Amino acid sequence: MIFTPGRLTRRRARAIFRTTSALRRDPKYSGKSRRAIAELALAKSSPWLVRAARHFALVVRHKWWALVYCAYAGIPWRGFAHDWSKFSPSEFFESVKYFNGRRSPVGLCRELEGYSFAWLHHKGRNKHHFEFWIDVVSPDGLPSPVYGQWFALPMPFEYALESICDTIAASRAYNGRRFGPEVLYRWWKRRQERPVNMHPATKRFADEMYETIRAEGNFSVLRRARAIYDRAQREASESPVDFRFSASYNDNSVGDR
Repeated sequence: MIFTPGRLTRRRARAIFRTTSALRRDPKYSGKSRRAIAELALAKSSPWLVRAARHFALVVRHKWWALVYCAYAGIPWRGFAHDWSKFSPSEFFESVKYFNGRRSPVGLCRELEGYSFAWLHHKGRNKHHFEFWIDVVSPDGLPSPVYGQWFALPMPFEYALESICDTIAASRAYNGRRFGPEVLYRWWKRRQERPVNMHPATKRFADEMYETIRAEGNFSVLRRARAIYDRAQREASESPVDFRFSASYNDNSVGDR
């Protein structure tokens, strides 16, 4: 936890308890986990301006490290353009509402509301998210034979590389002193515990990048990413996989950023 919105005094603890009790009686949150309701109460116990300032500071810190790593990787413009949509009303206000300094506000919103409009807005405007590269048209331009079926498309190099820089920057901004190649690698392996609707070429590229970062203990592989990307593209083309997903597919581990 990097940012906690205010010190937990006895008076504030009582306010959190009262808010939690009120939220649990609200039909809107019927059946929701007590932990999620308590985390929402924790967010509400802090003034809106305090949450807004701390969320703003966290986004700026993340954007700074994204710029640093993108510049190191040779794509500085992608670092500058990274995640500006987080300051849009659609994303900023929802994130402030659910911000408590303990977890992603997108994840908390999704758990309580069933979806996050901020995330839907974000992934549709930022090409460094692989979820952006999902369509009902296959990579060869043919429409899906089944209505509502999804095709994962390969990410262009600069966006695939920006995606790696994004996760490094997020890990550094959110984990603080615990940040390191091993922490980043463990996060990536946890995401593989369930199917991920990512194109095989993109996944091969990401797998090798994270494994190399862990093996070398640094991020110098960012400067050699083009060779890894080209090799992943060749290997994927030699062993094609039909990467389609039905409209009912849902992976709630994706996109907590």
